[in-house]
Amino acid sequence: MVDITVGVIIYLLQLLNFPFPIPQNPSNVDSLFRNLTTLLSQKHFENDLILHPNPLLSAPPEIYDFIVVGGGTAGGIVANRLSVNKKYKVLLLEAGGDPSILNSVPGLAPFNIHHESTDWLHTTVPLKDYGLAKKGKVSKWARFKGLGGCSAHNWMVYNRGNPKDFDNWADLTGDAEWNYDNLLKYFKMLEDYEGAYPNDEFHGKDGPFHISLNDNRLLEVVQACETAAKELGYKVKKDFNSRQEQSFGATDLKTTKDGRRSDSYTAYIKPILKRPNFKVIRHAHVHKIELDDSNRATGVVYKRNGEFITVKARREIIVSGGSINTPQLLMLSGIGPAAHLQSVGIIPKVDLPGVGQNLQDHPFAIVGPFLFEKPISFMPNRDTKMEDAVEYVSKGTGFFSVNPVGASGFISSSLESSGQWADIQVFQYNIGVDRATTYLINQLCGLNDGVLETFFEPHMNTDGNFGAATIGRPKSVGSITLASNNPEDKPVIDPKYYSHPDDITVHVDGIKFLVNLYENTKTFAKYGAKLASNKFPGCEDEIFKSDSYWECLVRQVSTTLYHPSGTCKMGQSYDPMAVVDTHLRVFKVKGLRIADASIMPTITNANLNTPTMVIGEKAADLILDDHINSDYTHHEL
Repeated sequence: MVDITVGVIIYLLQLLNFPFPIPQNPSNVDSLFRNLTTLLSQKHFENDLILHPNPLLSAPPEIYDFIVVGGGTAGGIVANRLSVNKKYKVLLLEAGGDPSILNSVPGLAPFNIHHESTDWLHTTVPLKDYGLAKKGKVSKWARFKGLGGCSAHNWMVYNRGNPKDFDNWADLTGDAEWNYDNLLKYFKMLEDYEGAYPNDEFHGKDGPFHISLNDNRLLEVVQACETAAKELGYKVKKDFNSRQEQSFGATDLKTTKDGRRSDSYTAYIKPILKRPNFKVIRHAHVHKIELDDSNRATGVVYKRNGEFITVKARREIIVSGGSINTPQLLMLSGIGPAAHLQSVGIIPKVDLPGVGQNLQDHPFAIVGPFLFEKPISFMPNRDTKMEDAVEYVSKGTGFFSVNPVGASGFISSSLESSGQWADIQVFQYNIGVDRATTYLINQLCGLNDGVLETFFEPHMNTDGNFGAATIGRPKSVGSITLASNNPEDKPVIDPKYYSHPDDITVHVDGIKFLVNLYENTKTFAKYGAKLASNKFPGCEDEIFKSDSYWECLVRQVSTTLYHPSGTCKMGQSYDPMAVVDTHLRVFKVKGLRIADASIMPTITNANLNTPTMVIGEKAADLILDDHINSDYTHHEL
């Protein structure tokens, strides 16, 4: 990022009363955010230890009714809902701290990933036939380490998925409670909806999560995308979050009414911190779930400030660590594929072959730039001004209140014959080509130094757009396994993108749709829109715009959309790869449930944060129903 953009960000933080001195001449925006994030995290950690010291090691373990492991997107919701009942003593354990002021500003989202103090810093195994232009040929899988989880650092796009995604869950699990019509009440329950598509049948008004308009929808080029899609025969301005169909339109965002990020921490955890029956222990990395001789989960062991502490649960332990950390914790506790556990020196206690398997994600690839002859796009270094900071702080509007996604759409590939269950999601980024754009795309894709700089150089400081396509319903599945029996070691992530041949076909179809949208519609012809004519590095031997060229591009730049799921899938008892039943109870273990995206039998075709929230709401209902309306007994400790 060049000096003007960094200067505006520094000015914004000063207006927001950033609690520490801000360096005035950082080398770049990345070093600025890395240093500020480290400073904030360290001070928070030190203060938390003073205010909430560890118990004496000689003290007996504290006992709670419910222990929730992980205060992320779903875990915060579960803890909130369980502690509504005053008779239940609820503990929430979180490995990180609170999200900071840096996380609260939507426009700063791209800068808040890959920082050691607030990110788990997961990486994949070396990639073989995709991600070829990535640094080290590995993919960084950003996962927020702190309360709110990934809802505290994602791009806030509000999407539910297709009703058929959830109907498919119901079919696969044999439980109609998981179909869309039965989950709709949970979607509405969490919403305070003021988005682009008000409709009382599908949206709620009294929930803790505020849904807002994305200001980008008012920009000329976003409206042009809608008009161009209509030229191609697609519906426009349809609510993706009612009964999704093939369509194109503006995106809704999860932001508060004053333009701040809305996440699980601000919506569910922060408002209840003073509940007498609710406790949060921050900076507590859970290493193990304790099982007794009957395979009942009785407690957990966590590490905090170098000390190992045990806490006990009378009723249940709910694991909400996410699709990477949840299977890792189960396996470290002896729950998982027996042969694999033995291979890393762990004594198997419960043989569940499906733990860590069925990993699904949305592979993501950017195409562009589509160059314009008119100055109608947003150019970060040209268009970011000090006034933007003032507008955001005083009104909660403007550049810093939104993310770069203008419009998005759901379309069907050549392999999806029904046209009713889109298998491609596409995005339009209303940004032209400048140095800041190069940085932003590198943050997403993690490409080798110089690749984008070389590719963009002929078009630098030119107005335009970028498009992106993701596989909404991938058929390829990967795995999470252990590298060792040390809880501090990172798990082994193998996404196996494109291991099913249909996936590359679907991804190429998505890229071709975007090229068609910009180059073959009257709407974009008015702006002289055309794809940059130079070939992407590594694809010089392919015929430009041929299917083989697009496949080459995808294999060079494809990356994660940060949507891992399915690694502790929900299923029926006769499914050997199922990990939890439809009440989210871990098979063969008593008193242990999972509530996060890892329980998804199949990935939904859109952004995962919203369905993960619904899993949290549904899990809380299931747990409370079992313990209040039945003879579900607690464990005497």
